[in-house]
Amino acid sequence: MSERSRVVSIFGDVQPFTGALKRLREAGLRDLTTYSPAGIRGLQPLMPKQGSPVRFITLVAAFTGAALGFWMCIGSALLYGLIVGGKWPASWLPYCVIGFELMILVGGLTALAAVLAFARLGPRPPRGAYDPRFQVDKFGIIVYCATEQLAAVDQLLRGAGAEEVHEQRAADD
Repeated sequence: MSERSRVVSIFGDVQPFTGALKRLREAGLRDLTTYSPAGIRGLQPLMPKQGSPVRFITLVAAFTGAALGFWMCIGSALLYGLIVGGKWPASWLPYCVIGFELMILVGGLTALAAVLAFARLGPRPPRGAYDPRFQVDKFGIIVYCATEQLAAVDQLLRGAGAEEVHEQRAADD
């Protein structure tokens, strides 16, 4: 297994910065972190896609809530021998309302809890090789790659117009 390294590049203007992001995307390098002193319009399509597990967690919780609603209704009807609308006690159609309501309740509360859990609220130190100049007037790209790719990534970033490029061994960020 190859070792992971990172290449820290610093840009002084937005055009070389976005140009470097385009080149990195074309080269297939998607494991990167960007820093910018201000928001840049149109930068989102150049960034690697990062999904959130909140949607999947909400889906599983909603199905669990619906199953819980049906289980509670059918279980209590079978346990106590309730006759609902002259039908067999475990008829699922009358219990759809309870199943739906518990699906919404459990899914919604779990979604709220998942959003709060994954929001990363609170002050945290910057990850990786953060340079304080990134919050003043410089743009930065940190590319994580295999050690064999260091020279190619370095050349790509310098060719895009980076003012400084540093190669470092990637620690666990």
